[in-house]
Amino acid sequence: MSPLGTALVLLHWPLAAAALWDLRALAVRPAAPSEAPVLLSRLVRERMNPLSVDTERFLVAWDEPNGIAAFGQIRPLGSDASELASLVVEPRYRGLGVGTMLAAKLLARHRSGADSSKPLYLVTLQRTQPFYERLGFAPVSSPPTEMRL
Repeated sequence: MSPLGTALVLLHWPLAAAALWDLRALAVRPAAPSEAPVLLSRLVRERMNPLSVDTERFLVAWDEPNGIAAFGQIRPLGSDASELASLVVEPRYRGLGVGTMLAAKLLARHRSGADSSKPLYLVTLQRTQPFYERLGFAPVSSPPTEMRL
């Protein structure tokens, strides 16, 4: 016990973590068609909807030599809206800013694309809502027609 009555914990930051901390080491690029099975299996693992996987819409954060560190897409919702979807960060990269960086790249891609005038939505769990609010998303009371069940 410390003099303040709280337990002290010794932590170590291994050199492997230092490599992960540098987001510049990750290459963000469009997904390759050959990566569709990997994206599908990871979506299923995360209990996310695997039905709208078109690799042309996905960006991946690639870590050499470990492979895909994260991925996500912005997909059309009918002709009037788009959805940020399928954002998955591999467990070893969580909490390092990889998801934020990839989401920012997806949003920039959306803003500069042909669908930039369409409203952008997402559906997420309550526990991940703060993450998306930090990116500028806000709760809505009524979903667009394309998202109604």
